[in-house]
Amino acid sequence: MGNNYLGNKEQRYKVILFLLLGFNLIFKLLIFYNTNSFYVSEAGSNYGYLQAIEKGMHPMLFQAGYRSILAYIGYFFKSLTGTLGAFFWFQALVSTLSIYILYLICLRLTNEKTSALFAVLLATIFMDYHLLTPVFYYQIFEIFFVLLVVYLVLWMIDGNKPMRSAAVLLVPLIIYISVFFRGTLGYFAWLLIGMSLYFVLRKEYRLFAKLAAAGMITMILFSMLPQGNYKNKNIVSVNDFKFYGHTLYGGDGGEGRFIYEENEARYQKRLNEFMREHNYDSPTIQVRNEFQSREIREFILKSPHKWLWLQARKVAFTFGIVPVRDSLELLSTGKLHMKWYLSAFIIQAPYVIILLGFIVLIVLFFRISDLNNGKFLFLMLVLFYLIASTCLYGHYQERYRHVVILAGILPVSAFYFCRLADRSSMKSIARIKNILLVLILLIIFSHWGYQAYNALVVNKGRYLKAVNQFYIL
Repeated sequence: MGNNYLGNKEQRYKVILFLLLGFNLIFKLLIFYNTNSFYVSEAGSNYGYLQAIEKGMHPMLFQAGYRSILAYIGYFFKSLTGTLGAFFWFQALVSTLSIYILYLICLRLTNEKTSALFAVLLATIFMDYHLLTPVFYYQIFEIFFVLLVVYLVLWMIDGNKPMRSAAVLLVPLIIYISVFFRGTLGYFAWLLIGMSLYFVLRKEYRLFAKLAAAGMITMILFSMLPQGNYKNKNIVSVNDFKFYGHTLYGGDGGEGRFIYEENEARYQKRLNEFMREHNYDSPTIQVRNEFQSREIREFILKSPHKWLWLQARKVAFTFGIVPVRDSLELLSTGKLHMKWYLSAFIIQAPYVIILLGFIVLIVLFFRISDLNNGKFLFLMLVLFYLIASTCLYGHYQERYRHVVILAGILPVSAFYFCRLADRSSMKSIARIKNILLVLILLIIFSHWGYQAYNALVVNKGRYLKAVNQFYIL
């Protein structure tokens, strides 16, 4: 009886997983076929590269801060079928495969299929992720590569079988390939080496050797085959991404453009002074980059408290209440012709559930002893790494949070979901944790309320103008 029961239970888990993955794939394709806007975000650069390839040109893989590899992949699919439709089908498949990898990560982390399915369910309701399907941009591949690397590292940590040693070579190769799509994993070698030191402290020298080797091989690979080999060296990259992220020129702080005329006027005045000081005749890209680097240095050195505030602000606003503009455009301009506020609710409600669920779980159930679990510690380091790479490296964008949610927040939430169903864990929650949770939630809701008020009341014209660019209210 017991074995039959377990067998039936295992079968139910497989059926639920299959249905969730099937729903994910079908829903992503439905979004693609109901989309009218395909030039959102920075997809325009990829369409431009695709047109260049179709004309017989061969753009370098790195072009002044942009990448062209997706245009080559799109060209391959378009050559086969005559349209880009097959490419978006491919994106839907990669996106669904990523959710399966998320399931494997959570299963390896918790050894509980219920928790792994919980993470898959949250990914299934994450509307922003589905809305990436018809976008000719790199985020689906970014998420796929990050999840794959995380799974392989966990697989490597979880045992000493000879086959798992292959991950020592496979992880560096995947990291290297991923940088041709997005730079998210560009510094991941340092995380691997840092994690290896943890196993030295635990005297698990085999795991130390594996992770340290994977980190060192990654560095050697980038040294032997530097990205500069694939760059158009005649084109100089602009420094705007870092500049706006580390000065107060962009919007209210950390945004990717001026927004306010007084900021632009102050920038132009200081740039002119800089050019006179150095006898520069015109503001070439090199001159602008040099000036912007000086502005960043001076801001950090003269106002370190303001710089730290700016970094905290970028994190808070990346995970704020304002919908991702690309998602809002894709849903509002689709064939269903939804009102913008209904689109915003459909996009934000799942995101709010995921983020608040994560905060509740980690505040109530976190224990210092959890860090003795090497796999959990690694996931926490991945979470902090992804927050730093997407929020702190340059200026912020709400759409950068997708990889943090899929590869960091959901696995950690799955880890603590096990304790939610454990009555003894529920009973042992200290009163101080409940008080702390209430305070944190009050801070979050206050911040979100401030954001909403600032967007819809104080800067109503600016926000509605942005919405009106793609939708008539």
